[in-house]
Amino acid sequence: MSTTTHTASPAEVVASLFAAFGRGDLEAFAAGLHPEATWNHRNPDRLGGVHRGRDAVVAFLAESGRLTEGTLRAEPTAVLTGEAGRVAVLVTISGTRPDGRTFEDHQVLACVVEGERVRTFDQYIGDPPAVTAFWD
Repeated sequence: MSTTTHTASPAEVVASLFAAFGRGDLEAFAAGLHPEATWNHRNPDRLGGVHRGRDAVVAFLAESGRLTEGTLRAEPTAVLTGEAGRVAVLVTISGTRPDGRTFEDHQVLACVVEGERVRTFDQYIGDPPAVTAFWD
């Protein structure tokens, strides 16, 4: 009798993180991150810059959720895969702030997967001024 184990593709690894985020399950999201993961939020707003390490990435997402009182959504619209664990996700990000500000932005997340964990996220903002106005 042989047993086979399924190794998740880089696209499946990234999809599992989107699913965990969509459920609000930051613990499952964290489990899919490399311990030295980085997230580069490429925008000059209050959340901008590079967040280094699993805890910092989760804190960045938790703060985003707190600022939107749980309304932040990230809906993938296309996934492109490349060599060496590279995955690009076209994603629509939306949310509402408690003061009524809303936004919807089409962005690109460039990810690198090592093994079955995401090592890096590079977040490219579609409309930087609108995103800055929303977060600040």
